[in-house]
Parts: sequence; structure tokens; C-alpha cells
Amino acid sequence: MNSRERHFLRVMRKLGSAEQEQLLAFADFLRSRQQPETVVMHQAPKILPAKEGETVVGAIKRLRESYAMLDAKEMLNDTSSLMSRHVMGGEAAETVIVELERMFERYYQRCRGAPEDA
Repeated sequence: MNSRERHFLRVMRKLGSAEQEQLLAFADFLRSRQQPETVVMHQAPKILPAKEGETVVGAIKRLRESYAMLDAKEMLNDTSSLMSRHVMGGEAAETVIVELERMFERYYQRCRGAPEDA
């Protein structure tokens, strides 16, 4: 383990569980930006069903897999904003997950060139 990994673990251990969840979600998004784009844009999403008791982080991972053709870095600001509403603002996970699902669908439609009202 190098010094950066040790530093990351020290910081992580000092955070509360909600902040750890948010940090991991952010790390997942950063990691996903590093993956090469291998999915054709015109391919339809493979919508995975939500699991019972799904967390916001779990929903983000599920939606990233469902909409693999989308660029995570383009969605990072909106995703982080929704995650903050849940973690910092106390908004219910179920409400935020519904908003995340709508957001991913909007980004998908936009990438396909569909009109904004669609």
C-alpha cells in the first residue's frame, strides 16, 4: 500500500457513514471516466431493476450499468447534486432515486438527439 492509499484510508475512517457513501460514489464516477468507451450510442439501455431497500449509491451504480453508453463525467454535477440533497439535505433515498432515474433517462434521450420535451 502506497502513501496515497494510506492517506485515503485515514481520511475515509474519519468520515461518517453517509460521507463515506458519498465519497465512494464520487470515486466510482471518477473511475468510470477512465474506462474506454466501448458501447455504441444507439444501443438501447438495459434497465436493471431496483433492489429492495436500494441505497442512493446502489441506484447510481445500477443506473450506470443500465445506461453504460452515457458519459459519467458529463453527469457528475447533476448526480453529485442529487447525492448531496440526500446526504446533506436529508431528502429521502426513494425520492432521490426516482430523480436519478429520470435524470439518466433525460441524458440518454439527449444523447440520442431526442427533443428536450420527449
